[in-house]
Amino acid sequence: MTTRETREHAVRQPPFGAPHVFVLAVVDGEQPSGAYRMCGAETLIGRGAECGVTVEDNEVSKQHCVVRIDGPVGTVADLGSLNGTWVNGRRLRDAVTQRLRHLDEIQVGTTRLMVLTGRFRGRPKGRD
Repeated sequence: MTTRETREHAVRQPPFGAPHVFVLAVVDGEQPSGAYRMCGAETLIGRGAECGVTVEDNEVSKQHCVVRIDGPVGTVADLGSLNGTWVNGRRLRDAVTQRLRHLDEIQVGTTRLMVLTGRFRGRPKGRD
């Protein structure tokens, strides 16, 4: 068996959430080209080292908000931050979870993140 045949027959584990993919893309802020794939059921956003999405912004709390993924559904909730979490220009109320949709915008401090969602279809044809 050749190396290529071995790779074709190897069983690949689908990524977290497959066939649904959630990505947060930074569209404005200190890291304007950042992109973060949600690779777990919960992802913290904030300044803290424990956060999956670290935002270097003095207006962002150490643990500012959390994005939760459950199959095809993504939600965001503020974690009692001082400056609040905004979705599509509206501030989230405390203890309220907001469902996320493709192209929604989350703002924490002066950083804006765009939600990109879609279905995972595997590798593009013609690529090894």
